[in-house]
Amino acid sequence: MRFTIIISLAFATVSLAAHADVYRWVDATGEEHYSDRPVEGAELIRTTTPRPPGTASAPPRVAAAASVPSPGVPEDARATRDAERAVAKDLAAKREKDCADAKARYEKSLQARRIFRTLDNGEREYLTDAEVDKVRIANRAAMDSACGNPATTR
Repeated sequence: MRFTIIISLAFATVSLAAHADVYRWVDATGEEHYSDRPVEGAELIRTTTPRPPGTASAPPRVAAAASVPSPGVPEDARATRDAERAVAKDLAAKREKDCADAKARYEKSLQARRIFRTLDNGEREYLTDAEVDKVRIANRAAMDSACGNPATTR
């Protein structure tokens, strides 16, 4: 009988401890995280705190001022990590733009009937077929460099 009471108390204690606020956020790499501690930009998805009737059904987001520092992680380390993530995101966006620009130049050189260069005096000098081929090859190489060559990444 005592054993049953002890087990019942243990389950009751565990179920009380399991009631906690749950926050969800997505990091810079797009990975979803869940925690019982609020993080800047986190969304409260489950709470044990009763809400007054008539409040909006959308869960609140954690504001920047309300962010809770991670235990054991110095502020400057978090700032460095955040800066590294921002740089990685910016570099990925730049690579994507450079790739799109290189593809556009290559496609334009393929579709062009005639390719010309503008001289210093403003006149057009049309390229020979051999020169046009060199321009197309250079544009293809630039595209492969900017986007990664599919033949070498397989």
